[in-house]
Amino acid sequence: MNLKKVLILVSLSLGVAFLAHGFFLYQLVNGQFMVGPNDGTAQMLPFKQFLYSQFSQGNFFYSHQFGLGGGIFSQLAYYFSTSTVFFLTFLVVFIGEWVHLVQNPDDILFWANAAVLVNSLRLTLVIVITTFVLRYFKIAFPFAFLGAVLYGASVMYFRHASFWEFFADAYLWLPLLVFGVEKIIREKKPWWFIFAVALSIINNFYFAYMNFIFIGIYAILRFFIKFSKEEVSIKHQLYTYIPATTLGFFIGSFAFVPAVYGFLNNQRPPFEQSIEWFDFHDEIFFTSRYLLIPALFILFICCKSLFRYKPFLLFSLLSCLFILFHYSPMIGSIFNGFSAPQYRFQYMGSFALAATVAIGLSRFWHIPKKEKVLAIGVTATVYIGLFISGLITDRNAFLSIQALTLFGTAMVTVLIIALLLNGRRKSLLYGLVGITLVLHIGLTNAYQKEWLYERGDLQATSAEFLQSHAYDHPLQMDLLTHVEEDAPLSRIEWVADFRNNTPLVQDFNGVSAYSSVLNSQLLFFYYTDLEIDMNRESVSRYSGFGDRANLHSLYQVSHKLIDKEDPAPVPYGFTEVSENERYHLFENEHLLPFARTTSTLYGREQLSSYSVLDKEHAMLTGAIVDEELANEAFRSTVQNRIDDTSITAIGGAYHDGQLTVTDEIGGIDIEVGERQDDEVDDYLSFYLLNNSETAPLFPLTVNEFETDRKSRKSIYKTDINHLTVRVEASETISLRVPQGEYTLTELALYTENYDILQAQQRESTDMQIDLDGRHIKIDMNNEENDQLLMLPVPHEKGWEVKRNGQTVDVEKVNYAFLGVKLEEGENEIRFSYLPPYFKPTLLLAIAGFLLTFIWMYARRK
Repeated sequence: MNLKKVLILVSLSLGVAFLAHGFFLYQLVNGQFMVGPNDGTAQMLPFKQFLYSQFSQGNFFYSHQFGLGGGIFSQLAYYFSTSTVFFLTFLVVFIGEWVHLVQNPDDILFWANAAVLVNSLRLTLVIVITTFVLRYFKIAFPFAFLGAVLYGASVMYFRHASFWEFFADAYLWLPLLVFGVEKIIREKKPWWFIFAVALSIINNFYFAYMNFIFIGIYAILRFFIKFSKEEVSIKHQLYTYIPATTLGFFIGSFAFVPAVYGFLNNQRPPFEQSIEWFDFHDEIFFTSRYLLIPALFILFICCKSLFRYKPFLLFSLLSCLFILFHYSPMIGSIFNGFSAPQYRFQYMGSFALAATVAIGLSRFWHIPKKEKVLAIGVTATVYIGLFISGLITDRNAFLSIQALTLFGTAMVTVLIIALLLNGRRKSLLYGLVGITLVLHIGLTNAYQKEWLYERGDLQATSAEFLQSHAYDHPLQMDLLTHVEEDAPLSRIEWVADFRNNTPLVQDFNGVSAYSSVLNSQLLFFYYTDLEIDMNRESVSRYSGFGDRANLHSLYQVSHKLIDKEDPAPVPYGFTEVSENERYHLFENEHLLPFARTTSTLYGREQLSSYSVLDKEHAMLTGAIVDEELANEAFRSTVQNRIDDTSITAIGGAYHDGQLTVTDEIGGIDIEVGERQDDEVDDYLSFYLLNNSETAPLFPLTVNEFETDRKSRKSIYKTDINHLTVRVEASETISLRVPQGEYTLTELALYTENYDILQAQQRESTDMQIDLDGRHIKIDMNNEENDQLLMLPVPHEKGWEVKRNGQTVDVEKVNYAFLGVKLEEGENEIRFSYLPPYFKPTLLLAIAGFLLTFIWMYARRK
């Protein structure tokens, strides 16, 4: 294609991409956004805003603002931190801000407004790339362009782009992998394949995995489906694939390896439910939200002669294979890493279907008239029959704009093909291409309206919502912006409407995070080590410290914001310092220093049999470390009081650890009796399991404490059923759950008076701390000859530390946090962070580039 044709292609692609987003472009004017109401507003927007802020400051690797602190390069690589599309977006916005053409990129509304524009431009690029790739199969431009639109503007693209925007990036790399394979087979040139492999693994390890499954199937089929005799042998292909894949991996390893390490270091319970091999879960001719079959595909696969043309045979086989995959939960599980079935791979089926259509159109004049007549009859019968059947069984679905558009497209296709039976009228065939494009654009807009805006509830994502009390209201910022950070890293406990990434949206250091990839050591700290209930059971998130004052003070929670209309418990030691018409702001009077030292080291294994309150006391009076560092046996100062209480069933029966609630709400009352003045808080620990495997999510309350527990069928349950709840000390502790049957065992009750916390605060002294992104600098005089320095910064691979200029081991302290051994006297401590294995993989990437160029040079010689 010459420059003029390239410009025409880009212009057409741009026009089609924006027209295909017409519905959301119109909604943008009305303050509605192409952003999902759940993960879209809870993850996509906050992460883009957060990463833009970090990248603008030159911080690419670590942030103390991401939850309790975390590696943004590795833990957010699943989302945007290594995304080419996001990085290009960042560059455009950054330059635009620099020249004063872009305003307020630190505002969440900016990224909400930008979503439909970014999605449209990405789609433009998808169409351009796919058109070039299909042209390589000797397909005329109009047909290749139509195929590119059918693939790029497939319904799955808009679903991905709306709910999980980074998913849509995968549309870019799949055609490039196919092109790379074809260049190896036809021209013995591996460079495009190396480039495609590297781009795939740099951008997203998860979709790279899925794309590699597809390209593996594609390459195997190409072993047996040869387009010409000039193609290289299977042996030569293998000899090329192996080094090319290796070099692609080398080049992308600097992003891929840290990302995969972050994924493997995550914690998520295994999916243990049975998975079926086949499930007819939707109808792919008219009403599917994942994959729709073009009428032209049905028409062409009815033409026997087309199968003699090998490219058509290849893509029609791939299409049929992925149609079968569409109905297999087991295949959905395989594509999802052998976890819960997900249908995120359906864009691959769209690519195969689109290529089949494009090739069929390019070979249209080679199809015998008799076959065309048969194909017309079969296609008309299939679509009319299925549509009538659908009207009978599900009238509303088949009278939707999407279904009517698809039926209309099928009938127009049949009519035009019938008119083409006599005579070689290219204009009419090109007219079919144009009409199909127009109708497909109509389909995309219908899908956006019906499936995304209405059924997907994208109508809830509005400018009004993003400025509401449930998300980011000025009255919240009114109090948050006045919090003075006296400590090096003071934190605020506040989330709006259970949105754990609120700290990223409102730009403060919080104590919560929601991400599919999190530090497993932190998650175990919450789940099992300290049993911190987060008011809502769910994987991939943590939040707060269960209103436990010891943990707030240890981990730098200086303030807590509370909504007057949805009041939460106030931890011990927090006093109100400010308020407005909607919110209270409380300050922690017992905040401990950021860096603390100790010579009292308790063994982790020894403490495993102690209560969580004992563990808190151990972290206050010393540090919890691995057994080889321990130097002192822990002695408990609290006792389990449960045997001194009386337990009464309320609204049901409780016997031998089995709780049966017959009333709408019931449970047990634990009568403690009269309380002493110094008894401040109670820690109630227990094991609770809903005996019904099909029961839905249910609320659990213990006095003023409220939380939710997932259904046992939920793929988002934690499988953690040992809980500890902190409540204010009272004569009666009331545990309540809805009607049902539960296992309730291992009850334990401990009381806290906070003498240890107060003593530690009186004895503590501050140190000089310099906190700067991935660097922490501490200069101290160890006059007491303490053995260990501990920080409230999460421990994860990638941290290194130098003490007085010498590299020493980073210690894991208090289950999940940083520590370092001290020397007597002056200690100059320098912590620094880089993503896991970043230095060696960066060298590997450089080596990959060099080896690729050497290979290119050697082949030319």
